[in-house]
Amino acid sequence: MEQHKSRLVYTIGMLTLFLCGAVLFLIGFFPASYSVAEDQSSVPEDRPTTLHGVELTPPPPAYDFFILFLVDALRDDFPSATSMPVAHSRACERLTLHVDIPTVTMPRLKSITTGTLSNFIDIALNIGHTEQLQDSLLHRLKNRNKIVSFAGDHTWVRLFPSEFTRHAENHDSFYVNDFYEGDRNVTKTLETELLLSDWSLLILHYLGLDHIGHVEGSESPRVPLKLKEMDEVVQKILDHPKSLPNYLLMLTGDHGMADGGGHGGNTPAETMVPLYLYSNNCSKATSSPKRYNQIDMAPTLSVLLSVEIPTQSIGCLIPEMLQSLSLEHQMYAYFYNAHHLLNKARVKFGHDRVHRSDYYTWYQNATLLHKKLLHPLREGDGGGASQVYYQNAKLNYMRVAREISGLLSESLVKFDYGFIALGLALTTATSLHILLSVLFLDLTEQLQLDRLKPGQLLVSVIAAVLLNVTSHALDIILTSSTLDSILLMVPISIAVYLTIDVAQALLKIALPPIYTRRLRISIPLPLPLLACFAIRTLTLGSSSFIEYEYKTWYYLGNTLILLTAFRTLRRRITKTNVELDGRHLYTIASTCLWQMRKVFVMLMLLTLMRYNHRLQAIRSTIVIFSLLLLWARLHRHNQLPQSVASGAALFMVYCFRGLNGQVHFFEVPPHIASKLMVPTLVIFWCCLALVLVLGYRAALPQTQSFGEVPPTSVLLQLLQTNLSSSLLLAALLQKVQNILLLPVLLVALQQTYKLCDVFGTSARKFSVRVVHVYKIIMTIFLARMFFFYQGNSNSLSTIDLTPGYIGQTSYNPSIVALFVTLNTYSAEIHAFLYLIVHTLRSDLRSVGIMQLQPPYSIAADSLIAPLYAALIMLPAAFYLLLMLGFRYHLFIYSVFSPKVLYDCYTVLVFYLVFLVTSLYFKLFKHDA
Repeated sequence: MEQHKSRLVYTIGMLTLFLCGAVLFLIGFFPASYSVAEDQSSVPEDRPTTLHGVELTPPPPAYDFFILFLVDALRDDFPSATSMPVAHSRACERLTLHVDIPTVTMPRLKSITTGTLSNFIDIALNIGHTEQLQDSLLHRLKNRNKIVSFAGDHTWVRLFPSEFTRHAENHDSFYVNDFYEGDRNVTKTLETELLLSDWSLLILHYLGLDHIGHVEGSESPRVPLKLKEMDEVVQKILDHPKSLPNYLLMLTGDHGMADGGGHGGNTPAETMVPLYLYSNNCSKATSSPKRYNQIDMAPTLSVLLSVEIPTQSIGCLIPEMLQSLSLEHQMYAYFYNAHHLLNKARVKFGHDRVHRSDYYTWYQNATLLHKKLLHPLREGDGGGASQVYYQNAKLNYMRVAREISGLLSESLVKFDYGFIALGLALTTATSLHILLSVLFLDLTEQLQLDRLKPGQLLVSVIAAVLLNVTSHALDIILTSSTLDSILLMVPISIAVYLTIDVAQALLKIALPPIYTRRLRISIPLPLPLLACFAIRTLTLGSSSFIEYEYKTWYYLGNTLILLTAFRTLRRRITKTNVELDGRHLYTIASTCLWQMRKVFVMLMLLTLMRYNHRLQAIRSTIVIFSLLLLWARLHRHNQLPQSVASGAALFMVYCFRGLNGQVHFFEVPPHIASKLMVPTLVIFWCCLALVLVLGYRAALPQTQSFGEVPPTSVLLQLLQTNLSSSLLLAALLQKVQNILLLPVLLVALQQTYKLCDVFGTSARKFSVRVVHVYKIIMTIFLARMFFFYQGNSNSLSTIDLTPGYIGQTSYNPSIVALFVTLNTYSAEIHAFLYLIVHTLRSDLRSVGIMQLQPPYSIAADSLIAPLYAALIMLPAAFYLLLMLGFRYHLFIYSVFSPKVLYDCYTVLVFYLVFLVTSLYFKLFKHDA
């Protein structure tokens, strides 16, 4: 019993340390904020007033009123002559902006207002973010007592809590079921502000289009209606000239929208947004739109608003937005932007390097031409010579700005190698530690790998003190306070302790003492399993394999099952043929092949699951079949009352989908259907609660039995109830076409486990551990296959947020996170739970194995849990090592970085599920 307990505690400890190491790695690899210069305060903030002894005067504001019309998720191809006729036809300029990743709202707002790139990890901080920016375009306007009004997404108010003179934010901006109400409130604020007309800058941020994309996708019929609504708002502004005699309206998006409706990735649909410009007097829009960067908005607006460029800005100017300025003022704008970037380059790279560069020569040439141009312009001579000076000076200023902007963008990539090394040490050591402890049981006892050794701990603490002091002295690790430096002692000590354990174990394995036998692996590792697992791990080093990882899992999963089936078939035929002295070989082969028919049907089902999203024509029929099949699978191990409650819950799922119009249902008027949705969900939750109550009745102190179930199976009953309840909730959360995946996953796991049992018993020497290893790896492979069957990928844009808001009337981050996680990782969660339940429930008497040492069900927590954890952690640890090697790769942020977030979150989800499961083992282990 003590060994039983220690394996659970040990596995939880290793998972905890692995996640701590992953967090440290992410902190080092993705610093929380970027700093272009080591000391931003050394970059001059004031606008230049002289040029080679000639006095310069900064231009006044180019317009009286500026309106930033931001439509969330407005991708470049959405506005057109048919979808937004007014906006398209009356635009002075139709430009395109390139958006940097991550393509989510908060970092994009930072780029628009500060002119700097956001960190990739900002995507994890986007929800519930409370950072307050210290310098931006809005700060500069407030310093000059300009009135800035805002209406829309509350993210703006969190970033700028005191910079708006008036603001009317949507408090439930993350509530994606709100398609219209929030936008109507923004439009009401716009009407009020148009009447006031006392502001310099008005920011409008509409969220309805983004919400429609998240819930219904980019092809939703609501998208054209929403674009038409936005077009009417544009017309409302343009047809209100009395109070806006001199205005600049800018229609753009913070990011685009992927084809599936999400965003966060790097596809052109997500990274390209329009920038339409409108003013009182303008020329006709050019036929070939030009492309600029989104960070160019900040310096351009700063010049037009006649305020200082934000210190962090590394953007260039957008020439088409400067056409209303005189030539002299345009020259000043280009000079100011180049001068600002040159100062940042001096601080970042040093004066000597800058003065030896080509762009400094271009800057000098531009300033000389600029000086020559000033005199004739001030005399009113804008002839041919002046135009030549203007074009050449403008060209050189823009070359300087683009060159320095690119160099500063590259210099933003800064890694904290101390935290990276510490994180890698923890993740690698914990992965190897748990793997060695499972594979070499004798070694675990000899070195006491699953116990704490005080002497080794003391040595580790002393080594950690030396490493910590040395790292801070050499600036390898940088911390913001002494307390942080002291706290770092804990992970460093643990990393050293685990590294000593792993080093000792590897030495004992590689160099056993004289006169002692070489250590043998306690768990046989079949070559086909190792080959498939190794292939999967090695493919992590290719960006193409990461982008199309689903193909790797489809191939390896089906191949592994098929190979195991053929090997089992060969063994059966050979064994029976020998017993019958070679007679009736054809009959034997036919009989054995017929016995394997369910496996081949399962393989056909797995192939069909890749195309289930194409079966839209018979969607309602498939949903009914899926719900009935899921109920049948749950009914096999549930009592009659639970089965009735489960059936009622699944019926409510179909009713809810029918009221939403996703499947065929009774003809119900829309206003009645909307009123029936809440009662339908309430009934579903009541049925789900009833399933839980009936299942948990076996664990109540006063209850000694559950129907005919003996008291010794309480643990199994509880875990089975948890699995059933989770599957019922998943059926509610899944997309309509994905409900079929739930029962098919259960069928696939059951048939695969039967195949593993038969494969193990058909061997000449039976090993229960081989059966467990096959089941564990098969479970991991099937779980990953079904993860991608759902439509998931390694791009953040495929995360489906809709399940988080089912039944919700407001934004609750905890519930949203729980539901989205359960939906996204449904296959991972249910596959592991099914494996545990199957192991506790199974015995091998049906296949001729009467006595097993150790007992088959004991392996659920003594073997399966630690080995499963090791196989989850090892690829993630290997990928973190690859991330360090690929840190300067072209696709590090677009391909590799989203994958590392998925992998770390996968380990976290497994950790939480395993933690809850372990709690049941601890409370009811006497019943196991």
